[in-house]
Amino acid sequence: MQWINNFVPWNKAMLLHRVRHAFLGLSVLLAISIAPAFAQSPAPTTTVRQSAAPIQAGPSSRVVTMTYLKSKPARLALLERYIRANWFEMDAVAVEQGLFVSYEWLDTGSDSGDWNAIVIVTYNDEQGFEGIQSRWATIRSSHKDIFPDGLAMRELGRVVESKTLFERAPFVIKQSMARAKQEN
Repeated sequence: MQWINNFVPWNKAMLLHRVRHAFLGLSVLLAISIAPAFAQSPAPTTTVRQSAAPIQAGPSSRVVTMTYLKSKPARLALLERYIRANWFEMDAVAVEQGLFVSYEWLDTGSDSGDWNAIVIVTYNDEQGFEGIQSRWATIRSSHKDIFPDGLAMRELGRVVESKTLFERAPFVIKQSMARAKQEN
């Protein structure tokens, strides 16, 4: 009977491999079938307060900027502290002034890849940074750089690239951080 394993791929390793693929396929199908039920549910993040309440007035689209960062080896957490102490301090002022809707940090948790962190900024309209540039200059000039770990940005990592995307109305998930602050 040993000869049959040479012709029929039913050995134990192959069977486990097929079972894993079948389970993965079923998991994907289940996720796809229940995804519409969760499409309107807000996803929690550590930086952005989200609400299912729709924003009533405003433009039909708004800019979302994704800035891809690459930390130096073993410095991802240090880079995050630097970004939160500097970029996010200025971003918080921009939100309070109504220039941004939100900002957030996402990372891969590792050093591998061309980038390992993203800073996402959502603007109020389709002009993005171009529409707030002069007001941002005032925010930037009043900010004094902070070095939480005694290291400058160039010692922690670098900006790999920045992408501009457009979010289309209705904006049902993210509400303005400033509005969320007022509600609390």
